[in-house]
Amino acid sequence: MKRLILGAAGTGIAFGALHSIRERFAQSVYVIAIDPNPRDRVAASLYADAYVQVPLARSPEFGEALRRLAETYPGSCYLPAHDEEIEVAACLAAQGKLPAGLKLVAPPYESVRICRDKWRMYNWLRAHDLPTPETVLATPEAIGAVALPIIVKPRFGTASTGIRLARDRADLVGLDPDRWLLQELLAEPQLSVDAFLGRTDGIFRCVCRLMESPSVGFIEARGNWRVFEDALVARQAERLARRLPLPGAFFFQALSKEPGRWLITDVNPRLAYGSRISAILGADFAAANLADFWGEPTGILLQPIVGEHIVHRQFGHYARPADGAPVMLQA
Repeated sequence: MKRLILGAAGTGIAFGALHSIRERFAQSVYVIAIDPNPRDRVAASLYADAYVQVPLARSPEFGEALRRLAETYPGSCYLPAHDEEIEVAACLAAQGKLPAGLKLVAPPYESVRICRDKWRMYNWLRAHDLPTPETVLATPEAIGAVALPIIVKPRFGTASTGIRLARDRADLVGLDPDRWLLQELLAEPQLSVDAFLGRTDGIFRCVCRLMESPSVGFIEARGNWRVFEDALVARQAERLARRLPLPGAFFFQALSKEPGRWLITDVNPRLAYGSRISAILGADFAAANLADFWGEPTGILLQPIVGEHIVHRQFGHYARPADGAPVMLQA
């Protein structure tokens, strides 16, 4: 039986991935869910075979926690699901410090670093002739020259945390240019692109998701999504995947400057919170990512989406006893 350590199990990303794992692999994969929160605060623990509470990925104790996991569950694959966790794990792997016996399911460390540093990613996209919004470091000179309103975003950030709209130059005073970027304001809605690049056969697939109802930050829990394929977006996504490179599953976001012209705003070396939307239409990027890593065929998991589909997304509710055996109720 395969063993999989699933990181950041308390996130919607990991919850969706575990849903896909059970659909595709049923009980043939023994899943160890890990998260900084107690088990009774993590809904994904309902579907996991084991649960381990671990320190935050950025804490000094995280490496030791991985070592103990590797000893307890030898021969496991490790799928980190949060940006910081992916960076820490990829760094350990690049330095040869990932605990023996753990097999990391993540892109190369250098690719992860470029994704995490939004200034480096902007320059990488420009150098590779991929469309991206005009962006500058928040230097005093740039603050005095940029057209308003403008987007202020962290150079190193997770999801949409810290991003805000500045309408007045007073809103830009005191920004540290090593930590903040200024990006031209583009039109909503935001396009999300789920993508996959095969590690061995080089197969590439992607699906576009467009949220029809307004989002709040990066919260995508409810609302209607329009799901479709776009040949131009697919060509750009494939160029991005192969040149960076980003093997396995990843996603990026884009906004438009004019109808039909999408500019890449963020690239993420992981699944999206909304990847399950693509999965219900036959393009299951979470399951394909693991199947490919384990040397299994992915074609059946990445079916083409013909035409456009509207996906309605609503909350689900999951309950378990605070200190008892897991029981799931869903409404």
